[in-house]
Amino acid sequence: MATRRVGRLPDELTSFVGRRGAITQVKRLLSTSRLVTVTGVAGVGKSRLATRVARDLRRAFPDGVWLVSLAEVPATRDLAQVLVSGLGLRSSPPDSAEDLLAEQLADKRMLIILDGCEHLLEACGPLVGQLLATSPELRVLVTSRAPLAIAGEQVWPVPPLLMPRLDSQDRVVQRAVGHEALELFADRASAVLPDFSIGPDNEAEVVRLCQQLDGLPLAIELAAVWMRSLSVSEILARLSDRYRLLTWGDRSAAPHHQSLRAAIEWSYDLCSPVEQAVWARLSVFADGFELEAAEAVCVGDGVTVEDVFVGVAGLVEKSVLVKEDPPDARTRYRLLRTIQEYGRERLGGGTKELVLRRRHRDHFLLLAERVDAEWLGPDQVEWLARLRLDRANLRSAMEFCCTEPGETDEALRMVAALRFFWLASGALREGISWLGEALQVSPGPSPQRARALLVNALVSGWHGDSDAASDLLAEAQGMAHEVRADAVLRLVPQTAGFIDLLRGHHDSAMARFAEALEEEEVLRHDGLAMVSMSCLAVLQISDGELQRAVDLCERCLEICEEHGEQWARSWCELVLGLARWRQGDLDNAVSHLHECLRIKQLFGDVLGELLAVEIESWVAAAQGRAARSAQLSAAVNRLWQPVGSYLFGLRPYAVWHAETEAKIRNALPTAELRSARKRGAESTLDELIEFALGERHAAPAADAPVRLTPREREVARLVAQGLSNRQIAEQLVISKRTSDSHLEHIMSKLGVTSRAQIAVWVAEQP
Repeated sequence: MATRRVGRLPDELTSFVGRRGAITQVKRLLSTSRLVTVTGVAGVGKSRLATRVARDLRRAFPDGVWLVSLAEVPATRDLAQVLVSGLGLRSSPPDSAEDLLAEQLADKRMLIILDGCEHLLEACGPLVGQLLATSPELRVLVTSRAPLAIAGEQVWPVPPLLMPRLDSQDRVVQRAVGHEALELFADRASAVLPDFSIGPDNEAEVVRLCQQLDGLPLAIELAAVWMRSLSVSEILARLSDRYRLLTWGDRSAAPHHQSLRAAIEWSYDLCSPVEQAVWARLSVFADGFELEAAEAVCVGDGVTVEDVFVGVAGLVEKSVLVKEDPPDARTRYRLLRTIQEYGRERLGGGTKELVLRRRHRDHFLLLAERVDAEWLGPDQVEWLARLRLDRANLRSAMEFCCTEPGETDEALRMVAALRFFWLASGALREGISWLGEALQVSPGPSPQRARALLVNALVSGWHGDSDAASDLLAEAQGMAHEVRADAVLRLVPQTAGFIDLLRGHHDSAMARFAEALEEEEVLRHDGLAMVSMSCLAVLQISDGELQRAVDLCERCLEICEEHGEQWARSWCELVLGLARWRQGDLDNAVSHLHECLRIKQLFGDVLGELLAVEIESWVAAAQGRAARSAQLSAAVNRLWQPVGSYLFGLRPYAVWHAETEAKIRNALPTAELRSARKRGAESTLDELIEFALGERHAAPAADAPVRLTPREREVARLVAQGLSNRQIAEQLVISKRTSDSHLEHIMSKLGVTSRAQIAVWVAEQP
């Protein structure tokens, strides 16, 4: 005999794709809480997720699983009566709707889904609280763009669909978590174009499309409909006007689910006037931002600091703004592209937008100049992390400077102030590009131009183009004399010394570095002076003056210690490793090189990391570990190619490299040498650093699963349980900084950007 199905759930007309981890998380919350609200931005798939969870839980609720759609219920309706009708309740004689619900649900073991509550929060919260108080076996699953904010509520923010990323060669980078966004696009596209599939020819384009659509299921489904008449690349090309393109939705759906514009407008209309104004103004940010930046840009013309604070909080509550908590950084907020473009539309362009973009530029120009002024100190890692997080905003600000009439002097100031960002983060190509553009749009003589020319000379030399660097240096020096820019002239000797070093002009380089280090003001206040000391020590090593080089490096370490400086110290440790290798003190050489690597990792200084590993390969050969030396050297050779001139083009380094290569060839049979080099050439940078530091003994297979350490798995499980970094640190009896570091490594290994995505990954594990 068939069992009667109790309840009311709509049948699924399209397949449900992905969300396995999210389903598990919501089920877990429902097992421990009687009220769970799934929140999220418009079009993220809250209703489908809730319905799927409810369908999976039918057997746990003998009195049924009931869906009550509230999306089209006006705020003037009696919500209790809507529930009575939605649950099919009857009474005779008729009672009040509230009394009827309390009476007939009192002993029921059921699950009610209240779908689309965001416009009824004032009525929904008290009614749900009352129902839960009078019905001890009742559970309620709510979908809303904002929580109900009542006691006992557990909130699960639904993240966008997961997707892979592309590397610099447009290749898909495999991740530890699934490619839900691609799966959804392929499923919906094949429904309108049966022969469609994702393969090597179109995979990168589909990834870019899903990225442009923020991984939002509604946007992906609306885009897939166009596969009937357009290719993936043609859809991508037309996304500049996504609100006109993504309009053909499900005509049977609620009106605000039928098009992307309708979905976002529904969110906009639910915002207060202050929230709407802040939303529009925040659209000038190119990516995430801190509250301080929001205040600097948005305040003015009738909007106060308090308005910005309240507006940001309200937009987070309504799932318009995404709140992010990067490890070891301050809270940030982000508008998805879809939300940002709608806000920019509401801003309306013209003078109002120009004023906001100028404020945006001013804020990030001041940030760049502050980092430049305060670089020589203990906060270098934090400063660089902050600049990395704001990289898109910095680019937007520089673009504004270079394209808006009258802003070119600020362009020169900004690109020059970012000198340590270009150098320490390995962004050399980008730095050269922006410096060149700023110099092109501002050709007139000025102190700002002289400084930008000097920074461009340094960055070009660091990248290995010593000829261009020499020409730029001559122009900078001439310009500085012309406009009497004494501050620029004081920095010329150290840049000149570095360029002479690259060009093999040994004596001239020695003289220029010696001149630079005589300037006490430069030595004590400019972050590049200590790097000049390390460069001078390299010249002394090539002359065989090993003890003089060691003494100079030790003096450099003292100055670094005095300031709490790390980046120049990492170069000093590298040169000490080189000196100890030349002295035959191989154990100490390795110790210095490993210390250099650990510091370089904090900065993401790729060139510094690769040079340290290259020198360790020379040490390994001297230790008789030829296979290790070959593996390290092969990895460096491949990884250096896209970032600059190999080994900076320095003649002493080329000689030492060639000597080591000869030693390796003489020590290893051909097959063993080929095998070691193959292992090295297949290594990623992270794998190479782990191997160099002794944390991994061989490169893993390319298709090996991502593995967390036992401690990282423990931290990931606690993240999935909702613990903060501080709570995790207390539970595991570790420092908060260690907890932050574990979380950063977990995110990097899994390829995720939020705690919710870590929770999804945990839920998917056996």
